[in-house]
Amino acid sequence: MTESIDVLFPTAGIFISGWLWSYRARMHNATSPQESEGSMNSPSFMAYCTLMTVVTLAASAVIGITVVALGRAQSIPRPLRLFLINLLVAGLFMGLGVVFIVGTSVVLVAVGPEHLRPPQYLCRVYMWMISVGAVARLWNLAAFALSILAIVRFGKRSISWCRAAVILTILWIGPSAICLYVLIPHVFEAHFVHGVACFPNDNSTLFIQARHTFFANWCLFGGLVPMTVSIAVPIICLCYIKKNTVTEDTQYRKAMAKFSLFLVLGGAINIAGQILPGAIKYYAEDPGMYLTYGFAAFSLLPTPIIVIAYLKPVQEQLKKIVTCGKWTKEAKDPKWTTSTPGSVETDVKSEKV
Repeated sequence: MTESIDVLFPTAGIFISGWLWSYRARMHNATSPQESEGSMNSPSFMAYCTLMTVVTLAASAVIGITVVALGRAQSIPRPLRLFLINLLVAGLFMGLGVVFIVGTSVVLVAVGPEHLRPPQYLCRVYMWMISVGAVARLWNLAAFALSILAIVRFGKRSISWCRAAVILTILWIGPSAICLYVLIPHVFEAHFVHGVACFPNDNSTLFIQARHTFFANWCLFGGLVPMTVSIAVPIICLCYIKKNTVTEDTQYRKAMAKFSLFLVLGGAINIAGQILPGAIKYYAEDPGMYLTYGFAAFSLLPTPIIVIAYLKPVQEQLKKIVTCGKWTKEAKDPKWTTSTPGSVETDVKSEKV
């Protein structure tokens, strides 16, 4: 959401770009990129990666403070808070992988080609982290949409702590399993392009058909299915509210269903942002690498920004955190409401689970 906001993976661009790059290399009988010097092994690329490191760390800080604010926003039902927090935590996990990738590039350019290079497998581990975080974000977005449907149909107490714990466990085990192929030798390979930029390496993959099968599975169950659920379920919720007599917290339920769709919009934007670098990289290698790193870093920002902009309880908690607990008179009596025009406020007590 946030991410939905986030996307058919922030890593989709990396994987697509890697495949296109390796295809072009084979067509032109190019030498192995990690064995040649290129423009990316330069001070300008190091400066860019340093900037992306700062952006990623800043985005991670925003995500972290949003998680704290969400945890303290008691007026938002616990199940919804749990899935939103887990969604943001998935973004943090992905952000850690991005920091490792861009940070490693900074170090490799700084030390120069004469020094010992890190093992290629390390690049694969970085990509596995990004992949798991990206898929987990989409799965959590789908879970958030389904939790809204459950609340609309059966009430705010329909998701117990026990059920929530089981669901949250699945939301991490599933993405980890889907992305496990990234760590399997000969099925997925990665390298440091020009000795500095971590990227997939299809040239060294031995089991091509197996990789294509795993990648198709990753796209289907890691991207297409959760995105479809995230889009379809909120629409179903809105249609149900419109066609049926729902007397309890009608405005609140509509607001949350629309919020879920709003997050998906961010995810769609992120998907487009990941496909674009792959297309550009096919025609211009260096610009594609720069864009891929850039989109991976900036894709972390939409989700927390949307959560903060849309949910007033989170805004109030952030104000309290920033001002070290100093409240205005209005904030002493918080109401559960979204920040969208025309929304109807609901008492906090009626919203608590």
